[in-house]
Amino acid sequence: MQRRRHPNSAIFPDELMLEIISWLPVKHIIQLRCVNKFFKTLIFDPHFVRMHLNKSRRNSNLALPWYRNLDKYDEDYRLITLSIPYVLGIQTQNQYAISDPYYRLNDDLNDDSIIIRKIVGSCNGLLCVLSISSSDEHCLCFWNPATRTKSNEFMVFDCDLNCNMFSFGYDNSSQTYKVVAFCAEESGCNKVKVFSLGDNSWRDLQCFPLIPCHDDGVHFNGTINWLAYHNVDNQYVILSLDLSTETYTHLLLPLGLDDVDGPMIVLLGDRLCFCHDFEETHFVIWQMKDFGVQNSWIQLFKVRYEKRIGFVVRWLPLYLSGNGDTLIWAEADDIYREIFIYSCIGNKKEKIALTNNIGWMYAMDYVESLVPTN
Repeated sequence: MQRRRHPNSAIFPDELMLEIISWLPVKHIIQLRCVNKFFKTLIFDPHFVRMHLNKSRRNSNLALPWYRNLDKYDEDYRLITLSIPYVLGIQTQNQYAISDPYYRLNDDLNDDSIIIRKIVGSCNGLLCVLSISSSDEHCLCFWNPATRTKSNEFMVFDCDLNCNMFSFGYDNSSQTYKVVAFCAEESGCNKVKVFSLGDNSWRDLQCFPLIPCHDDGVHFNGTINWLAYHNVDNQYVILSLDLSTETYTHLLLPLGLDDVDGPMIVLLGDRLCFCHDFEETHFVIWQMKDFGVQNSWIQLFKVRYEKRIGFVVRWLPLYLSGNGDTLIWAEADDIYREIFIYSCIGNKKEKIALTNNIGWMYAMDYVESLVPTN
């Protein structure tokens, strides 16, 4: 990649120039396209895209839906991103300092038939978005909010669409983004298909050996993982799909946890975690230190909470910091909602001020990137 230089300008090696620019936010890099041809083509260079992504991963962010009209959640779906240092410091402020979000999903989507939009997953700055129309048609697309680009929509394969579950991840071996769709049809026949970005078609996969308990699979290091119940052994297991080989394995939970309440799996601190309720008085988080090794499970936290008669408290851990502070969302129907930071040092809880315009329960990890949507 050669650049034309003015005779009196300072000369920087291309390698140094790339290194400097790769630290900039996406917005500033895109603005550089107006400078010359070198910068105009830079954002499409695969090597630079990977270089910038590796830098961006060091900046922890949460992506959350933000609603202008609370009565019509799908009408003006927007996305905000909050840096983790900002979120962890909110409890010291009286209110949020959030400006009008500029990540807007429906800038070029004015189709009145769309009634529901949902982000299936986030990976390397790409979001996989599910749209459901009034005629019950399901479409998916890939969206990069930072570059304001979106792929063409593609239809979901034909089956009993009300039973579909979708997961989004990255195949490290082929460097391909994939969507995995599961459908349990009324006929009793299950289907599992995969869509690869670039192929623009669905392929059949071997059906799940177990039925996942929850809709969302957790993407981790080239695998997608679901919590499932093994009826023969009467215990929960983690069903793990390797996106490279497209084969399944079973991961065992910590010993002695065959019967637990409110189980879920999440990704915290770059580790797969298992969470559950304990006697409606504590919320417990386990971390798998070595992926796939049962005896590597360690108990991270056991957070005590006040039991609420007649209501089941649902918990969702959102982020684990390096010093052990954990961002947690909790709710019990419409009567109780809070988001707080739990510190393992002193077993303290610090509440964060709530704003109803933010969908905390749909928060996910996010990094800005230049990854293309096609």
